[in-house]
This record gives sequence, structure tokens and C-alpha cells, in this order.
Amino acid sequence: MTELMNENLSERYYIDRDGSKVPIPVSNNALIEKMFSHTMTRGIMKIVSAPWYANLQRAVMSSFLSSFFITGFVRKNGICLKEYRKKKYTSFHDFFKREIKPESRPFTVDESALLSPCDCKASVYHISDNSCFNIKGVPYTVEELLADEQAAAPYRDGYLFLLRLSLDDYHHYMYPVSGDKSEDTIIPGKLYTVHPLIHKYCAVYRENARQYCTIRTFMGDKVLVMQVGALGVGKIVNDETSSASVRQGDEQGHFEFGGSTIIVLVPGQSFVPEQTLLDNTEAGFETIVKMGERIGGI
Repeated sequence: MTELMNENLSERYYIDRDGSKVPIPVSNNALIEKMFSHTMTRGIMKIVSAPWYANLQRAVMSSFLSSFFITGFVRKNGICLKEYRKKKYTSFHDFFKREIKPESRPFTVDESALLSPCDCKASVYHISDNSCFNIKGVPYTVEELLADEQAAAPYRDGYLFLLRLSLDDYHHYMYPVSGDKSEDTIIPGKLYTVHPLIHKYCAVYRENARQYCTIRTFMGDKVLVMQVGALGVGKIVNDETSSASVRQGDEQGHFEFGGSTIIVLVPGQSFVPEQTLLDNTEAGFETIVKMGERIGGI
């Protein structure tokens, strides 16, 4: 059985596409470690991870008063507003849904390529014969992710692209391939943060709310695209939830406030991950990737 064991995912650095190390903000790690490392605070987190709390938080962040948080948030997270369409934001929620300028995320349609659907911190895992992979020492199966053994079957011996969006990332996402899209499947769940640190305390990808569809490409392969909600993300907003023909690069939807993740599953005989992504993951690093960049190919 071949399985990529990645128990030592770095908590200090990302790797950019040029191969350089980029420090991860230490303050974020310290806060998450504190929240999940104690029994009492874990109990509190179970409360705030419930959907009703996310709805309450969304209501607060949609108020006019929340707009005063925008300037500090932009400064703390190093967000370049020049990349986005100019607009006067009425709330923090309005700001979080901001739209990027097309020229800030250029891409070329290429049916032989798998493009990143989002800005993210990426890692890639080979799915072993029993559909099992390992993140931060926590074993997962594709069946658990999809809550459907039959739906998981095509991805045995394939690859899983784990694309984690942090607060500084653009939270809209596009279709990574063209083809015939299935109707969306919705799996209710809780809303934990998707930060790698909390894998020490709970298996978040098995528990978080998630939504997915499959896209049958011109090659006949089914690429599965899943959105995973996270702490503060009370809603996954997909523009088209019914079956439809979709084009690579068209917007699929967006997340509301908070961190989140997109998971892309490909069969073993279809798209092969970029070697740098595989190498970085094996070495224990997430790779900084922008929406529209190539992450795999035929």
C-alpha cells in the first residue's frame, strides 16, 4: 500500500512557486493552539462552530459598524487592495466578498491542464488502494469525505489536491476544468477552522460542512470539486447548484467570512499533479498558489 504520510506539515513556513520560504504569521498559530489545546476552550469552540453561531456572526459582520474593522484587517493580513475592483464597502461582509480585477488573476484556458480554482496554500496527496491518505498524522478516507462509498470509488489510486484558503486569500473560486457538471451534493456538518494545527485535536475534514460536484471532462474523467466550510464561514455560495455545462475559468462561487478549503479529487489515470507541489508536500510544506495557476496536467 502506497500512502503519503505527512505528519510534519510545517507550522512556520509556506513555499512560494519560486521555491522560496514565506513565514506563516506566528500570532495565528498561537491563537489556534490556545483555542484547541485545552478541554474547556475546545468545549467553547464546539459551540461557536455550530451553524447558528456562524449565522449570528454573519449578521454582525453585515452591519455598518463592522466596516470599521476593514482597515486593520487589510493591514494585518497584507492585502493589496490595488488587485481588487474599487468600491466603497458597506460592511466587513461586503468587503470579504470583494471582487478581484481580471488582470490580477490572468489564466489561459487549457483543456489539458488542471488549474487552481482559488488562491490557496496547496498540498497534494496520493490516494492509496483503500482510498486512505494522511494529513498531520490524522488518517482520512475519501469515503468519509464524501459520505458515500460508491462516489469515492473512481478516485482510488488518484490524487487529492487540498487547497486551503487563509484570511489573506481571495475567497471566490472558479471551475478548474471544463465539462458537464453534476448537481451539487450537500453534506451538513460543523464549522471548525481548517488550520493544520487543529488536526492534533480533531479530524476537521470529516466533520466540517461541505458541498461538492463532479465535472466530466472531454477525456471522460470525473474531476470532483468540494468546498469545505470552516469557522466563520456560515455559507458556501455556489452560483450553479444544478447540473450544467461549465467552462474552465468561469466563477463557480464564493465563501463568506472566514478561512475555508477546496478539495479537488482526480482519478489516477487523468491529471498528474505538478511535481513541485508533490515535492513540497512530501517535504512538509504547503505551497502558495494563485487562482488560475496550473496545478496538474495530462
